[in-house]
Amino acid sequence: MFADHLRRSGRRTGGCVVAVALSIAMAGCGSRDTAERAEEDAKKNEAQDTRPVVLVNQALAATFDTTTSLTSTKDALTKGTVVVRSTVVDGTPECHMHISKGDDSSIDFLVNDSGVYTRITEEAIRETALRQGQVLPEQITAMAGRWVKRGADKAEIMREELCRPEAQRAQLEEQLLTPKNLRHGKKEAASLNGRPTTKLTFTGGPSRLEVQVAAEGRPYLLKIVEYGGVLWEFGGFDKPYRVSTPETSIDETDVAAEILDAV
Repeated sequence: MFADHLRRSGRRTGGCVVAVALSIAMAGCGSRDTAERAEEDAKKNEAQDTRPVVLVNQALAATFDTTTSLTSTKDALTKGTVVVRSTVVDGTPECHMHISKGDDSSIDFLVNDSGVYTRITEEAIRETALRQGQVLPEQITAMAGRWVKRGADKAEIMREELCRPEAQRAQLEEQLLTPKNLRHGKKEAASLNGRPTTKLTFTGGPSRLEVQVAAEGRPYLLKIVEYGGVLWEFGGFDKPYRVSTPETSIDETDVAAEILDAV
């Protein structure tokens, strides 16, 4: 019955309609037109895939979604420098974040399987305390330059906020690589430290933005420059390491006790 229907259709409308009905696009009448349209569509898709904004999204995915380790450095003109080394050990994120502002003011956050630790210099303690309205000499004595082990309740929060590469990606997408900043983009071949890159420049946002992506191998995000604002650099991709536990540390409850005893 189905064959009879096809034969009758063939008599009425010719072989081309039958070919289309059977989805044999590359055979029979119209195959050249169909092939040309397919080639044109492929070229359009390829052009879409190489648009600057698409390349940025590809770089974000390659850099933050699959890497097992990553080092990112953020230099802000007025807020100092932040360096984060993050890695995944046995499926669990670990990291070490170092924040510095000037030679004497710095804070370290360290997260690994043994816990969460912080270390703050005397100058950074003074800056923080002044923002809160007072400086306690006892705080400086008890905390300056010492690794302090924080409570277990802070461990997962800090691990999520500091160590997960996805958290870094979210920060970039929310604060810097936003749709309004990724407009009027152009691309050009370039290099960074001798490595071939694709340089993407966006001029449609509040500030000129330059993004460099690796042109060979995986399209890692290598550098972001916000002119007049922030410089980000990325490296250490998939180079595993362990975040070492401080050789000496003091529990935060003991720090609190020392301060109370001294007051």
